[in-house]
Amino acid sequence: MIEVKAIPCKSALSRSALPGLMYAFNPYVGCQHGCLYCYVPDVLKGRVSSSEWGGEVLVKEGVLDHLRADLKRLRPGAVGVSTVTDPYQPVERSLGITREALSMLKDAEFPVSVQTKSPLVLRDLDIMKGDNFEVGMTITSMDDAFRRCFEPGAPPPEERVHALEEASSKGVRTWIFYGPVIPGFNDSPEEIESITGLAQRTRSRILYDRLNIKPMMLTRIGRILSVNDILSIRRGTLERTFRTLEDTCKRRGVRCDSAF
Repeated sequence: MIEVKAIPCKSALSRSALPGLMYAFNPYVGCQHGCLYCYVPDVLKGRVSSSEWGGEVLVKEGVLDHLRADLKRLRPGAVGVSTVTDPYQPVERSLGITREALSMLKDAEFPVSVQTKSPLVLRDLDIMKGDNFEVGMTITSMDDAFRRCFEPGAPPPEERVHALEEASSKGVRTWIFYGPVIPGFNDSPEEIESITGLAQRTRSRILYDRLNIKPMMLTRIGRILSVNDILSIRRGTLERTFRTLEDTCKRRGVRCDSAF
């Protein structure tokens, strides 16, 4: 059972240190997808429970009013929607905060980069027309067994694939976030072929990243990984995997970059 609570909001747009972004817009704190590898509880440091990650969502009260004010006082720059929560997690279906925010950002002519795991993004393609929008879909694996293990509340990969293909077919610029790559779980040559094939079909750029185990993350990911698994991941190298990924992308004519 997901618990949804309101919390005070002090501002809507925060400065972002992520490459290519000037601002971040996060209407929610917490995420119903409950991914075991999520680093956000370590970043938030107690604002949400790490052990119950996925069971609680905090909604920023008045965030759209703050966004309206921020758009008037800040100089235009690229906005990441969202950077520490999925903007299209299930609660968004009824609240519609992300949709309204996208409309406001569009009117203010702020470039927007959306990242999600959810096909709910298709609801808002009518807003995301023009060069100021791009949609990134996180696809960690094309195998639903990986999703059931590591991303228990997230949509299955076939729904994400469909959403990416649909967005691309509507002329929206798209990209794939392939990460975190976890040695021995989603780094096979077959996985790389499938994900790069999807990128080629949808004319999507690929951003990739490795798993960096954080202290709070360890309490969750330790539920399914053995001590030996974790030690192997920490000692493991992905240089060969990423070289294969980059070579495959080059062969397919797909742009591919490290996320950080």
